[in-house]
Amino acid sequence: MSNQPPDDSWRPVPPPPRPSHMPPALEASTRDPRIPEGSADYSSALADSAAYKRGDIAFEELQRRVLARALPPHHLGDAYLMMTPPPPPPGMLSSFNPLRMPGDWRGTWGEVAMTLFAGDITHEEYTRLHAAAHPDCRR
Repeated sequence: MSNQPPDDSWRPVPPPPRPSHMPPALEASTRDPRIPEGSADYSSALADSAAYKRGDIAFEELQRRVLARALPPHHLGDAYLMMTPPPPPPGMLSSFNPLRMPGDWRGTWGEVAMTLFAGDITHEEYTRLHAAAHPDCRR
């Protein structure tokens, strides 16, 4: 009897293609160093939120940049982006890293959610950005 799974269905699903209106994905060498290995890239959104956090740009400029990306909502909704993963069972090591973005968030509002988890924007600022970008979205 083999210890191997019967097929490859257990493997993670590859990220969706990057929308045509989005800038090309950054090469690994230009990724923000805070983004852990195994994460989808959200360096561009993180660069803008970090500039805001440092005081290099005003909130209005951050909002302009976020809106210019025209990121659609995640197909499972904003509430999905805000769900906290359950803790691992006792005695299990966890590879959870709050800065690791799932591949299916790439090219969606999940990129902005990640800037919240990185601590570059507050929940109030996230809510303001979300309301401006998706005024018809349920909250």
